[in-house]
Amino acid sequence: MGFDAGSSLSLLIRAVGIATALVVVRFLYQGYVHRSRVSALKAQGIPVLPHSWLFGHLPILGDWRADSPVDANFYSFHIWLIKNCRRYFPDLDFPPPVVYLDIWPVEAGFAIVFDPVAASQFAQTPSLPKARISTGFLEPLTSGIDIVSNEGTEWKTWRSRFNPGFSQRNLLAMLPELMEEVSIFASQLERLAGSGGKWGPVFQLEEKTTDLTFDIIVRAALGMRLNEQVRTESSPLKFALLDQIRLLNLGANASRAIPIGRMPWHKVALRRNNKAMRDLLMPQIAKKLHTGSNDSQVKTIVDLAIKYVDKDDPNASRAKPNAEFVDRLVSNLKVFLFAGHDTTAATIVFMIKLLQDHPECLAKLRAEHDAVLGPDPNLAVDTLKESPHLLYSLPYTLGVIKETLRLNPLAATIRTASPGFHLTAPGSPFRYPVDSWNVWLSAPGVARNPNYWARPDEFLPERWSVPEGDPLHPVNSSAWAPFSIGPRNCIGMELALIELRIVSVFVARRFEIEEAWDDWDRLKNSTATDKPTMFGERLYWGGSGIVHPKDKMPVHVRLREHSPAVTLE
Repeated sequence: MGFDAGSSLSLLIRAVGIATALVVVRFLYQGYVHRSRVSALKAQGIPVLPHSWLFGHLPILGDWRADSPVDANFYSFHIWLIKNCRRYFPDLDFPPPVVYLDIWPVEAGFAIVFDPVAASQFAQTPSLPKARISTGFLEPLTSGIDIVSNEGTEWKTWRSRFNPGFSQRNLLAMLPELMEEVSIFASQLERLAGSGGKWGPVFQLEEKTTDLTFDIIVRAALGMRLNEQVRTESSPLKFALLDQIRLLNLGANASRAIPIGRMPWHKVALRRNNKAMRDLLMPQIAKKLHTGSNDSQVKTIVDLAIKYVDKDDPNASRAKPNAEFVDRLVSNLKVFLFAGHDTTAATIVFMIKLLQDHPECLAKLRAEHDAVLGPDPNLAVDTLKESPHLLYSLPYTLGVIKETLRLNPLAATIRTASPGFHLTAPGSPFRYPVDSWNVWLSAPGVARNPNYWARPDEFLPERWSVPEGDPLHPVNSSAWAPFSIGPRNCIGMELALIELRIVSVFVARRFEIEEAWDDWDRLKNSTATDKPTMFGERLYWGGSGIVHPKDKMPVHVRLREHSPAVTLE
């Protein structure tokens, strides 16, 4: 016996119909689960954004999109919500400690934490596991075997192995090498300056800072000089990494407000880039394995990590390392190269922007450099080589850096909570449930929370050097979270702060740097009368994944005749 063609077609249609119905039912059930969570919050009296059973909070995401340039980064939603707080929370001047954002099916919902005390309850004690949205972002780059993604013993073991390489002591030993790279950056600025004290041609500052920070992290990690700053085109390592970052950003659904991620054909490019990076990194690792201990004072991050090559496997050695050890070393190196150049390059740009907008702060910065490093900026390199500790004797400079990072914290942690987990905040009567939500520490939010900061929207470097008890003095350390907080804070914080110090020393007294949007518009033949702005600024947080300055901040540069300050007031 057999089925005729009509019966077969009928069965196929029924099967497809049943499968489609199951998909639709599952979709509707997931929607119900997500929407009902917000209804449960409202039933408890917890303040929530206006919510729709059909669309959740997607209309609010639409409001943000309508108010923002098309290329605005999703991270700017945090500041936008602060500025539009009364629009959605009529009785509040600042968002509540936890803001729930139900944007399913674009992404699983977020519990965005605007209070630093509440933030410390999930990022410090205890330190909850990283959310899948974070680890999944990096997985195509590292296969999930890196210290950003790992938890428990794996994280503790490998974090402890890399900590010495990022320590202040080790980085200060590298100071001549780091200054050498920043000196090249200053030379590039000098080349781009106009003659006779005039402004030079417009260029994208972040392109130059990215080359600088990439050169620095590769040198600090491997002792390898790529010379990105003087190349006419990117090195194969940088090219592969930047293309990989581009592909990672395609998976950042919420940042683009559309539920579409990477396509299947992108997997080919991801594999190709990973292979290219491994092929380029492995000879450097093999060289360090085979040359034995580095007895010089300067030890790279890899030098110090390789000491543990035989700790996990007694049969392993420098001559025959364990394959898993090497895989983890490569994966972590890729994370360091990514994180070690990307946000620092953008932070340099925002620091220069803020100093441009606050000339009185720039004058104080220059005066401090004169007082501590001597009146001739051209001798700063020799002064710091002889007395590297002077880099830590620049309190106002550190204040400029920390204030830049407070107003422009370009990354933040997202965690996942166990069932029944709640947060509390001073002055709030509510217990905020966060299980089943992506718990997002709002670094921009805690940094602008008026309960913890005086004049929170102002750029005030002096707040970091006033004595305790002064109204400007920071009152909660967790309210400054550009490198996250708690034990899972960014391992590269000290390196970033050193880079920013050196850049300020090498640039502030020698150059005037100014945004050049009119020149940029002419260069791009832009005739539009309404230029994209956010919060009244042409420069805003752009990019689809990691934050970058809009159009990499077009600037022009001119040399300045330095007149040493007499006093620092």
